[in-house]
Amino acid sequence: MRYTTIDYKKRVCRAMNFISRNIERDLSLEEIAESASFSMFHFHRIFKAVVGETAAGFTRRLRLELAANRLLSNPLDDITTIAMGCGFSSSQNFAKAFRQHFGTTPSEYRKSKIGNTERKNENALSLQATYDSDTVLMNSLNNKRRNAMNAEIKEMPEYNVAYIRKVGSYGRETCEPAFVELMKWAGPRNYAGPGKVLSIFWDNPEVTPAEKCRFDACIVIPEGTVPEGQIAVQSVCGGPYAVCHFEVITDNIQQAWEEAFAWFCTSGYECDDKPCYELYHNNPEEHPEGKCIFDICIPLKCQN
Repeated sequence: MRYTTIDYKKRVCRAMNFISRNIERDLSLEEIAESASFSMFHFHRIFKAVVGETAAGFTRRLRLELAANRLLSNPLDDITTIAMGCGFSSSQNFAKAFRQHFGTTPSEYRKSKIGNTERKNENALSLQATYDSDTVLMNSLNNKRRNAMNAEIKEMPEYNVAYIRKVGSYGRETCEPAFVELMKWAGPRNYAGPGKVLSIFWDNPEVTPAEKCRFDACIVIPEGTVPEGQIAVQSVCGGPYAVCHFEVITDNIQQAWEEAFAWFCTSGYECDDKPCYELYHNNPEEHPEGKCIFDICIPLKCQN
Protein backbone atom coordinates (compact mmCIF):
# COMPACT_ATOMS: atom_id res chain seq x y z
CA MET A 1 0.00 0.00 0.00
CA ARG A 2 2.86 2.38 0.81
CA TYR A 3 4.48 1.77 -2.56
CA THR A 4 1.16 2.31 -4.33
CA THR A 5 0.66 5.68 -2.63
CA ILE A 6 4.15 6.87 -3.65
CA ASP A 7 3.63 5.60 -7.19
CA TYR A 8 0.35 7.47 -7.48
CA LYS A 9 2.00 10.71 -6.36
CA LYS A 10 4.81 10.35 -8.89
CA ARG A 11 2.39 9.65 -11.72
CA VAL A 12 0.14 12.55 -10.73
CA CYS A 13 3.23 14.80 -10.88
CA ARG A 14 3.69 13.61 -14.47
CA ALA A 15 0.09 14.55 -15.21
CA MET A 16 0.60 18.00 -13.64
CA ASN A 17 3.70 18.53 -15.77
CA PHE A 18 1.82 17.44 -18.90
CA ILE A 19 -0.91 19.99 -18.19
CA SER A 20 1.66 22.74 -17.56
CA ARG A 21 3.48 22.07 -20.82
CA ASN A 22 0.26 21.99 -22.86
CA ILE A 23 -1.70 24.65 -20.98
CA GLU A 24 -2.75 26.53 -24.13
CA ARG A 25 -4.33 23.41 -25.66
CA ASP A 26 -7.80 22.11 -24.93
CA LEU A 27 -6.74 18.89 -23.20
CA SER A 28 -9.13 16.01 -22.71
CA LEU A 29 -9.20 14.13 -19.43
CA GLU A 30 -8.24 11.03 -21.39
CA GLU A 31 -5.05 12.70 -22.69
CA ILE A 32 -4.07 13.82 -19.21
CA ALA A 33 -4.71 10.39 -17.73
CA GLU A 34 -2.78 8.69 -20.51
CA SER A 35 0.24 10.98 -19.95
CA ALA A 36 0.59 9.49 -16.46
CA SER A 37 -0.34 5.91 -17.40
CA PHE A 38 -3.67 6.06 -15.58
CA SER A 39 -6.87 4.49 -16.78
CA MET A 40 -9.80 6.85 -17.12
CA PHE A 41 -11.90 4.92 -14.66
CA HIS A 42 -10.35 6.24 -11.43
CA PHE A 43 -8.08 9.04 -12.66
CA HIS A 44 -10.43 11.88 -11.69
CA ARG A 45 -10.66 10.72 -8.08
CA ILE A 46 -6.93 9.91 -7.80
CA PHE A 47 -5.87 13.32 -9.15
CA LYS A 48 -8.16 15.16 -6.74
CA ALA A 49 -7.05 13.03 -3.80
CA VAL A 50 -3.36 13.82 -4.44
CA VAL A 51 -3.56 17.45 -5.63
CA GLY A 52 -6.59 18.66 -3.70
CA GLU A 53 -8.43 19.90 -6.79
CA THR A 54 -9.78 18.27 -9.93
CA ALA A 55 -7.73 18.07 -13.12
CA ALA A 56 -10.17 20.54 -14.70
CA GLY A 57 -9.87 22.91 -11.74
CA PHE A 58 -6.08 22.64 -11.75
CA THR A 59 -5.97 23.35 -15.50
CA ARG A 60 -8.33 26.34 -15.18
CA ARG A 61 -6.29 27.79 -12.31
CA LEU A 62 -3.01 27.44 -14.23
CA ARG A 63 -4.58 29.13 -17.28
CA LEU A 64 -5.77 32.03 -15.14
CA GLU A 65 -2.40 32.36 -13.45
CA LEU A 66 -0.64 32.27 -16.83
CA ALA A 67 -2.98 35.01 -18.03
CA ALA A 68 -2.28 37.06 -14.89
CA ASN A 69 1.46 36.71 -15.48
CA ARG A 70 1.04 37.84 -19.10
CA LEU A 71 -1.07 40.81 -18.06
CA LEU A 72 1.86 41.96 -15.94
CA SER A 73 4.76 41.07 -18.21
CA ASN A 74 3.13 42.28 -21.46
CA PRO A 75 1.42 45.54 -20.45
CA LEU A 76 0.86 46.61 -24.07
CA ASP A 77 -0.94 43.41 -25.13
CA ASP A 78 -4.71 43.70 -25.25
CA ILE A 79 -6.67 41.52 -22.87
CA THR A 80 -8.53 39.59 -25.58
CA THR A 81 -5.24 38.49 -27.16
CA ILE A 82 -3.99 37.28 -23.78
CA ALA A 83 -7.27 35.47 -23.08
CA MET A 84 -7.24 33.62 -26.38
CA GLY A 85 -3.55 32.79 -26.02
CA CYS A 86 -4.22 31.16 -22.65
CA GLY A 87 -6.88 28.81 -23.99
CA PHE A 88 -10.08 30.75 -23.24
CA SER A 89 -12.81 30.60 -25.87
CA SER A 90 -13.76 34.28 -25.56
CA SER A 91 -12.83 37.44 -23.71
CA GLN A 92 -16.22 37.32 -21.94
CA ASN A 93 -15.58 33.83 -20.56
CA PHE A 94 -12.09 34.90 -19.54
CA ALA A 95 -13.29 38.05 -17.77
CA LYS A 96 -15.92 36.10 -15.82
CA ALA A 97 -13.49 33.37 -14.77
CA PHE A 98 -10.80 35.92 -13.89
CA ARG A 99 -13.13 37.92 -11.65
CA GLN A 100 -14.31 34.76 -9.89
CA HIS A 101 -10.72 33.68 -9.23
CA PHE A 102 -8.95 36.97 -8.44
CA GLY A 103 -11.90 39.06 -7.27
CA THR A 104 -11.26 41.80 -9.82
CA THR A 105 -11.29 42.43 -13.57
CA PRO A 106 -8.19 41.74 -15.71
CA SER A 107 -7.67 45.46 -16.40
CA GLU A 108 -8.00 46.38 -12.71
CA TYR A 109 -5.62 43.57 -11.78
CA ARG A 110 -3.03 44.83 -14.26
CA LYS A 111 -3.28 48.41 -12.96
CA SER A 112 -2.96 47.33 -9.33
CA LYS A 113 0.08 45.10 -9.86
CA ILE A 114 2.26 46.86 -12.45
CA GLY A 115 5.17 48.58 -10.79
CA ASN A 116 4.81 46.81 -7.47
CA THR A 117 8.36 45.74 -6.65
CA GLU A 118 7.78 44.82 -3.03
CA ARG A 119 8.24 41.11 -2.39
CA LYS A 120 6.89 38.91 0.33
CA ASN A 121 8.97 36.22 2.05
CA GLU A 122 9.30 33.83 -0.90
CA ASN A 123 12.68 32.66 -2.19
CA ALA A 124 11.92 33.22 -5.86
CA LEU A 125 9.87 34.85 -8.53
CA SER A 126 8.75 32.45 -11.22
CA LEU A 127 8.12 33.48 -14.80
CA GLN A 128 7.49 37.17 -14.94
CA ALA A 129 8.67 40.55 -13.69
CA THR A 130 6.33 43.36 -12.65
CA TYR A 131 8.06 46.63 -13.48
CA ASP A 132 6.37 49.24 -15.65
CA SER A 133 8.96 51.91 -16.45
CA ASP A 134 12.66 52.54 -16.98
CA THR A 135 12.66 54.76 -13.91
CA VAL A 136 11.47 51.96 -11.64
CA LEU A 137 13.97 49.58 -13.18
CA MET A 138 16.93 51.90 -12.79
CA ASN A 139 15.95 52.79 -9.22
CA SER A 140 15.73 49.09 -8.44
CA LEU A 141 19.14 48.47 -9.95
CA ASN A 142 20.85 51.47 -8.37
CA ASN A 143 19.24 51.46 -4.94
CA LYS A 144 18.71 47.76 -4.28
CA ARG A 145 21.74 46.07 -5.85
CA ARG A 146 23.79 44.55 -3.05
CA ASN A 147 25.21 41.49 -4.75
CA ALA A 148 27.79 41.12 -7.50
CA MET A 149 26.05 39.60 -10.52
CA ASN A 150 27.28 38.36 -13.87
CA ALA A 151 24.52 37.93 -16.46
CA GLU A 152 24.61 36.43 -19.93
CA ILE A 153 22.36 34.77 -22.48
CA LYS A 154 23.25 31.09 -22.79
CA GLU A 155 22.00 28.00 -24.56
CA MET A 156 21.36 25.63 -21.67
CA PRO A 157 21.29 21.85 -22.11
CA GLU A 158 18.32 19.65 -21.39
CA TYR A 159 18.79 17.97 -18.01
CA ASN A 160 17.55 14.52 -17.07
CA VAL A 161 16.82 14.81 -13.36
CA ALA A 162 15.52 12.86 -10.41
CA TYR A 163 13.26 15.01 -8.27
CA ILE A 164 11.02 15.31 -5.25
CA ARG A 165 8.12 17.75 -5.43
CA LYS A 166 6.76 19.75 -2.53
CA VAL A 167 3.78 22.10 -2.61
CA GLY A 168 3.81 25.17 -0.41
CA SER A 169 5.39 28.57 0.15
CA TYR A 170 8.83 29.04 -1.43
CA GLY A 171 10.69 29.07 1.88
CA ARG A 172 12.98 26.83 3.89
CA GLU A 173 10.06 24.95 5.39
CA THR A 174 9.19 23.66 1.90
CA CYS A 175 12.55 23.52 0.11
CA GLU A 176 14.88 22.04 2.72
CA PRO A 177 12.84 18.87 3.44
CA ALA A 178 12.69 18.17 -0.30
CA PHE A 179 16.47 18.29 -0.62
CA VAL A 180 17.03 16.28 2.55
CA GLU A 181 14.86 13.50 1.14
CA LEU A 182 16.45 13.72 -2.31
CA MET A 183 20.03 13.58 -0.99
CA LYS A 184 19.31 10.50 1.12
CA TRP A 185 18.73 8.75 -2.21
CA ALA A 186 21.31 10.57 -4.37
CA GLY A 187 24.24 10.72 -1.92
CA PRO A 188 25.06 7.00 -1.77
CA ARG A 189 24.92 6.92 -5.58
CA ASN A 190 27.44 9.79 -5.94
CA TYR A 191 25.08 11.81 -8.12
CA ALA A 192 25.64 15.09 -6.26
CA GLY A 193 28.25 17.56 -7.49
CA PRO A 194 28.78 21.11 -8.82
CA GLY A 195 26.32 21.98 -11.57
CA LYS A 196 24.20 18.90 -10.95
CA VAL A 197 21.73 20.14 -8.32
CA LEU A 198 18.73 22.29 -9.31
CA SER A 199 15.63 23.87 -7.80
CA ILE A 200 12.63 24.35 -10.09
CA PHE A 201 10.04 27.00 -9.24
CA TRP A 202 6.91 26.27 -11.24
CA ASP A 203 4.72 29.13 -10.05
CA ASN A 204 4.81 32.88 -9.46
CA PRO A 205 4.07 33.43 -5.74
CA GLU A 206 2.62 36.87 -6.54
CA VAL A 207 -0.09 35.16 -8.59
CA THR A 208 -0.39 31.62 -7.24
CA PRO A 209 -1.52 31.14 -3.62
CA ALA A 210 1.51 30.23 -1.51
CA GLU A 211 0.00 26.93 -0.42
CA LYS A 212 -0.33 25.84 -4.08
CA CYS A 213 3.16 26.79 -5.32
CA ARG A 214 5.06 23.82 -6.74
CA PHE A 215 8.75 23.31 -5.92
CA ASP A 216 11.00 20.55 -7.28
CA ALA A 217 14.32 19.60 -5.68
CA CYS A 218 16.30 18.03 -8.53
CA ILE A 219 19.58 16.30 -9.24
CA VAL A 220 21.02 15.41 -12.65
CA ILE A 221 21.17 11.66 -13.26
CA PRO A 222 22.45 9.42 -16.06
CA GLU A 223 20.02 8.36 -18.75
CA GLY A 224 18.32 5.11 -17.88
CA THR A 225 18.49 5.61 -14.12
CA VAL A 226 15.62 3.78 -12.44
CA PRO A 227 13.94 5.86 -9.70
CA GLU A 228 13.06 4.30 -6.37
CA GLY A 229 10.41 5.00 -3.75
CA GLN A 230 9.20 8.58 -3.82
CA ILE A 231 11.87 9.68 -6.34
CA ALA A 232 10.52 10.57 -9.79
CA VAL A 233 12.26 11.46 -13.06
CA GLN A 234 11.64 14.33 -15.47
CA SER A 235 13.48 16.43 -18.05
CA VAL A 236 14.31 20.12 -17.62
CA CYS A 237 13.92 21.93 -20.93
CA GLY A 238 17.05 23.15 -22.66
CA GLY A 239 17.26 26.20 -24.90
CA PRO A 240 18.03 29.91 -24.50
CA TYR A 241 18.11 31.24 -20.94
CA ALA A 242 19.15 34.43 -19.21
CA VAL A 243 21.70 33.09 -16.73
CA CYS A 244 22.44 35.35 -13.74
CA HIS A 245 25.39 34.21 -11.65
CA PHE A 246 25.64 35.01 -7.94
CA GLU A 247 27.83 34.29 -4.94
CA VAL A 248 25.78 35.25 -1.87
CA ILE A 249 25.00 34.20 1.67
CA THR A 250 21.72 32.32 1.82
CA ASP A 251 19.92 35.24 3.47
CA ASN A 252 20.46 37.26 0.26
CA ILE A 253 19.00 34.75 -2.19
CA GLN A 254 15.64 36.59 -2.36
CA GLN A 255 17.52 39.84 -3.08
CA ALA A 256 19.42 38.04 -5.84
CA TRP A 257 16.13 37.11 -7.55
CA GLU A 258 14.95 40.72 -7.43
CA GLU A 259 18.21 41.92 -8.97
CA ALA A 260 18.13 39.21 -11.66
CA PHE A 261 14.65 40.23 -12.77
CA ALA A 262 15.47 43.94 -12.56
CA TRP A 263 18.39 43.30 -14.92
CA PHE A 264 16.27 41.04 -17.12
CA CYS A 265 13.67 43.76 -17.67
CA THR A 266 16.35 45.96 -19.27
CA SER A 267 17.83 43.15 -21.37
CA GLY A 268 15.40 43.36 -24.30
CA TYR A 269 14.46 39.69 -24.07
CA GLU A 270 11.08 38.09 -23.34
CA CYS A 271 10.30 35.31 -20.85
CA ASP A 272 9.03 32.00 -22.08
CA ASP A 273 6.19 30.30 -20.22
CA LYS A 274 8.44 27.72 -18.60
CA PRO A 275 9.60 27.54 -14.99
CA CYS A 276 12.75 29.28 -13.79
CA TYR A 277 15.34 27.25 -11.96
CA GLU A 278 18.36 27.68 -9.74
CA LEU A 279 21.52 25.76 -10.68
CA TYR A 280 23.97 25.25 -7.80
CA HIS A 281 27.77 25.14 -8.11
CA ASN A 282 28.77 24.47 -4.50
CA ASN A 283 27.69 23.43 -1.04
CA PRO A 284 27.43 26.62 1.08
CA GLU A 285 28.42 24.64 4.18
CA GLU A 286 31.82 24.01 2.57
CA HIS A 287 32.40 27.65 1.54
CA PRO A 288 34.72 29.60 3.89
CA GLU A 289 32.20 32.48 4.02
CA GLY A 290 29.10 30.31 3.87
CA LYS A 291 28.19 31.60 0.41
CA CYS A 292 25.97 29.89 -2.13
CA ILE A 293 27.38 29.97 -5.68
CA PHE A 294 24.49 29.54 -8.07
CA ASP A 295 22.80 30.63 -11.30
CA ILE A 296 19.27 31.93 -11.66
CA CYS A 297 18.12 30.64 -15.05
CA ILE A 298 15.23 32.50 -16.72
CA PRO A 299 13.78 30.81 -19.85
CA LEU A 300 13.59 32.94 -23.00
CA LYS A 301 11.33 32.83 -26.00
CA CYS A 302 13.24 31.81 -29.11
CA GLN A 303 13.96 34.74 -31.40
CA ASN A 304 12.42 34.27 -34.84
